[in-house]
Amino acid sequence: MTSASPLQATHAETVSSSTSSRSRLKAAWFQNDPIADGLDFGLATDRRTLEQAFRLQHDQYVAQGYMDAHPSGWRLSLHNALPATRVFVARSGGRVVATLTLIADSPLGLPMDEIYTDELRRLRDARRDLAEVSGLAMDPDYQSSGVPILLRLIRMLVIHAAQTESDLCIAVNPHHAAFYRKAFHFQDIGGLKQYGKVNGAPAIALRLDLALARSLMSELRDGHRMISEVHEFLFHPANVEAVMTRLVKDLRRVIPLAEHVEYFFSRHEAWTEASEADRAYILAGCDPSAGWRLHTHSPDTRVVVDRGNSLRLAMA
Repeated sequence: MTSASPLQATHAETVSSSTSSRSRLKAAWFQNDPIADGLDFGLATDRRTLEQAFRLQHDQYVAQGYMDAHPSGWRLSLHNALPATRVFVARSGGRVVATLTLIADSPLGLPMDEIYTDELRRLRDARRDLAEVSGLAMDPDYQSSGVPILLRLIRMLVIHAAQTESDLCIAVNPHHAAFYRKAFHFQDIGGLKQYGKVNGAPAIALRLDLALARSLMSELRDGHRMISEVHEFLFHPANVEAVMTRLVKDLRRVIPLAEHVEYFFSRHEAWTEASEADRAYILAGCDPSAGWRLHTHSPDTRVVVDRGNSLRLAMA
């Protein structure tokens, strides 16, 4: 996750002093924010919302110099075609104004494996269930409420991930690492490297042990008070219940994967440049009973859905 815009506006105020960082993120900065409280937070469950999220990521990454403009106007990777990938959004009316993506580990690996393979391998060798936080983007019109919006968005992602995963991993610009350490207790797992996926921008790797999030939720549910106002806000039982209720509702309405893959990845190089094994894995996830085998690796190969709603490969 590398989009800098939501954090740049508040970075100097929140993390500029390491000696006072423990007391700098105050509840007044993120609670009762009229802009954030007026937004609708949930999963992207339909094509229109996903398209807006991918376009917002694209536009903000281009603006920050993290990618070159793409003809589709979307920022996509093959990980967006995985069945467990979840795109979280904040909406004002029908307009997506912030987004964040959760990518569960799979045979495709995680995006940050590109530069942190050894660090992630150690966690996998310890039988940890990993997921990566990726694709942060925010509409510039909403940056004045960047931290309140980001906290609400990450809260939903963390609560969702805590149900099935053991660790959240993230590659962030080093200027923003202190925010994640302070607000969520992410810990460093990998040093400074240049990240090709964001045009060589610097990154460091962080990890959150989700046992901590589950423990905080449990303690608050049992009536214990938190020293941290951030944790009290994030994991108060009423807030957790509201998030869980929304997640259950949205997960019932998520766009079918076959439709998702066909619309977004047909002719896109994220698909056509993928390995045959990775494409076969994606197709099997769309229709596990089909036993798909790929017989071509042509760059003109695209995904289509036939009348029976099963996936097949076709030549353009």
